[in-house]
Amino acid sequence: MSAEPGLKLTSKDKVLLHLKDYWGHREDREYPAALTQKGISEMTGLRLSHVPRTLQGLVSEEFVDEKKAHVKGEKRRYKVYILTDKGVTETGRIIEDLRGQTVVVNGSYVSVGNVLDKEEATHRFRLLLRLAGEEITSLKRKPVLAGPIPGISDFVDREDELELLEQMLGDPMSKVMLVYGPQGYGTTALAAKFAHVASHQWSIGWLSVEKSLKKLRISIAKTLAALDVQGLTPEHMTDPKKLATALEGSSIVLVIDGYHEVSEEVVEYFTGLVAALRDTAGFKILVTLREDTPPYNRFYSIIDIHDGVAGEVHVRGLDLEHCRQMLGEPNIEPDAMKRLFLFTRGCPTDVKLLARGDENEMRVKSRFSPEEIKLMLFLKGQTKE
Repeated sequence: MSAEPGLKLTSKDKVLLHLKDYWGHREDREYPAALTQKGISEMTGLRLSHVPRTLQGLVSEEFVDEKKAHVKGEKRRYKVYILTDKGVTETGRIIEDLRGQTVVVNGSYVSVGNVLDKEEATHRFRLLLRLAGEEITSLKRKPVLAGPIPGISDFVDREDELELLEQMLGDPMSKVMLVYGPQGYGTTALAAKFAHVASHQWSIGWLSVEKSLKKLRISIAKTLAALDVQGLTPEHMTDPKKLATALEGSSIVLVIDGYHEVSEEVVEYFTGLVAALRDTAGFKILVTLREDTPPYNRFYSIIDIHDGVAGEVHVRGLDLEHCRQMLGEPNIEPDAMKRLFLFTRGCPTDVKLLARGDENEMRVKSRFSPEEIKLMLFLKGQTKE
């Protein structure tokens, strides 16, 4: 069936008609992803940034109920939207109004009502979209991973920090995720773990920060190309606002690893990107930063934190038990373990080096003196009788 545009559907019509098709799921224990804001955007063709405003109006009119619930395939709860009885009545009225309209199908004028009666459609809304000339051919692209994302085989602890990042990912207001930590304390490992967890729903692009703005733009362009983002031009790379607008609704998280000391131009670029992300949705950035990043290299403000646009996660040292786990010595003498914990201060990099037990490697890569290294290796060998 080919239909010429003629039928007019407002954003309110689209959301109500879409939700009506999922009315049978209202008693489910786990709801379809199509009932979340992101799902509604994908199924209706509305921009993700416009969906919350439409839903807010429908909730205030008591056509839709909003609640947090479990979503199929997701670990955490999301906001879902269900038609109320009043909403069902309103949807019925909309359909009746549409039935009386005329459209051109295969070159002939027909009433919408006749098409609805003759067509057997699993989702009536999909049929109405076709009659409006708005068929959505691709609803959800499979998430893609791009860039040198580190492995996560030895990832331990950090569950609280990981949960904070997942909360930011699910919050439409949150656009910039910031992971702080001293050098060697696992900010990159946490970001890599998050990337793998988030990749079931979001595409992840990974790149290392560049001090030069020119090199940074090139790196971003290559990463987005690897994610199969189409239509980007050099102008998009130059103007953060145009880049953010072009990526709206893309379900992409761009991870920038190793931010510390950069040029003033790079700081200004990221500052502009944060400002642009305030007005867009469906695209986020995650930046790992050294805890001692100079104040003049910060690219966001306390207002961004207050408004929920940016959120910080601070990585500290591992606790004693997770140090023991990473060390791989379950039978180590407790006092020896406590002394090693004081030496390493829970720094994952130091504990990993100690676990490998290579004295020469520790001398090259660690901050300890040769005498301290010998003592630490000795302590590592002290086991319970």
